[in-house]
Amino acid sequence: MNNKIIQNLQSFSSLIWELSRAGILIVLIIVLVFLLLGNESGPYVRSVVLNVGELVSIISSEAIIGIALVLLAWFMIPKINK
Repeated sequence: MNNKIIQNLQSFSSLIWELSRAGILIVLIIVLVFLLLGNESGPYVRSVVLNVGELVSIISSEAIIGIALVLLAWFMIPKINK
């Protein structure tokens, strides 16, 4: 029973991870379209770029360092355990 629950949690986790990666990729593609076309890229692309810019300006440098440390620990701990 516990093994089935763990498998379900792992599959759900991998689904969330893939959806997150797809969302980030979509945002990066929209930013690339804005960089290539400029103001001619359309209102939706400009609004996405403005929202990303606002998000970056809100995040403080301490928060960026904290996120970087958490990501570093997230990727390093499994390698240490092997």
